[in-house]
Amino acid sequence: MKLNCVLALVALLPACSKPPESENTATALNREFSCKEPLPTFSLGPASNPTDAQVGALCACIWEKLGSWERETAQLIAEKKESEISSANMAAFPARFGAALEKCGGMNL
Repeated sequence: MKLNCVLALVALLPACSKPPESENTATALNREFSCKEPLPTFSLGPASNPTDAQVGALCACIWEKLGSWERETAQLIAEKKESEISSANMAAFPARFGAALEKCGGMNL
């Protein structure tokens, strides 16, 4: 009986495995957006396909929502100067950036 259960599990495992991602899904997941404002590159959801104008408006909105230390942190990250950022600012920035992105409608693009 135990052998039958083990064989049944082994037979079912391939059916439970995740199907391979299509090339389009993998590309969408890895798509990064850059801004003219000194913001770090970022990605959006896998189904997101904003126009250049939408990305521009999103970037401008995010920049406007950030405070002074957040802008300074964003610029240093964009310039790859993370070593110049305090650990407190580096830890707090992702949540602030994410909140600004959400308030600006980035989750709906």
